[in-house]
Amino acid sequence: MILSAFSYKTSGWDLTEMGAIQTTNLLVGKNASGKTRTIRALQNVTNFLQARPIVLGESDFKAKLTFTDPQDAGWRMVYQFEIAQGKVAAEQLTVNGKSLIKRSEEKMLFMGETINPPKEKLVVQVRRDRDAYPEVEKLMEWSEGVVFVSCSNINPLTVFISGSPVVNPLPFSTLVETLTKEGKKDVIAEARRLGYEVMDLTTVKANGEMKFVVVNERYVKSNVMDFQLSSGMIRVLYILCFLEYVKNSDRYRLLLIDDLGEGLDYNRATLLGKNVFDTCETEGVQLIASSNDSFMMDVVDISKWHILRRKNSKLTVLNQSNQPELFSRFRMTGLSNFDLFSSDYIDNYLARSSK
Repeated sequence: MILSAFSYKTSGWDLTEMGAIQTTNLLVGKNASGKTRTIRALQNVTNFLQARPIVLGESDFKAKLTFTDPQDAGWRMVYQFEIAQGKVAAEQLTVNGKSLIKRSEEKMLFMGETINPPKEKLVVQVRRDRDAYPEVEKLMEWSEGVVFVSCSNINPLTVFISGSPVVNPLPFSTLVETLTKEGKKDVIAEARRLGYEVMDLTTVKANGEMKFVVVNERYVKSNVMDFQLSSGMIRVLYILCFLEYVKNSDRYRLLLIDDLGEGLDYNRATLLGKNVFDTCETEGVQLIASSNDSFMMDVVDISKWHILRRKNSKLTVLNQSNQPELFSRFRMTGLSNFDLFSSDYIDNYLARSSK
């Protein structure tokens, strides 16, 4: 199953709904429009489902997730819950219109029977049984397969607090060590295609458990440590290694990437963007990436765009599904993808259509 719609609300922020989510998606919007916040909200919801630290520090929020099955057009799951002061205020799960969980502060029903779960626990957390409750297990396994990468925060080290990563899920050295022989060849070949003359990637142990990646570059006499690399190069190598890691695991179902293409030149941003989107399509891993980089926008078809527009604390989303005529007319202009974002085309179209 894949996530097809998402909404999220707190006391100071409201994503009304991001619908028509596809296998691969690009969130675009002006600075402070809510791109990172939207991706972090998704991470927040799945972290709560998995009883991991809440990344946004929000103890009060409402979330709604809708899932569909690309192999079964008639299948639909809707899960929503509300957290108030760290406790569950409401929870609902329906599959194909059938209510499996209906919970409020007054009454809690699971499969039609009254239950009494802990107030700080979701029903889906305490009623896991692959045979007895396959729908619940399907939801929880999906949440376990959501992973977040922040390109602007990629660095050689990953800081952990209470056993959980603060920003990115794995240190660069761990990703390199998990590469198979063929996987390393693929990473090196792709890095060279992007203009980085990498010959080999290895790791070396420093003090304690700390490890660094050693990069052997053509035409460079001495090896280079990962902390000596440019921010652009380490971001590219990290993403390429992470894609290999995802490809070799059947665990990951949704990859969230914030600021994809950040700090890269045109050639590298477009080639990396195409690689990420093509790999996720081929491997069947759902992708939601964010960027306001013009290079990245031009290489990703606007049919995959979700344009975020913020007014005060309310966030709305425009895409080809809810504004088909806008997207169709823009295609006829012959302008570049980035012009849809950077020009006044959207504002003018919406102003005309509202009259």
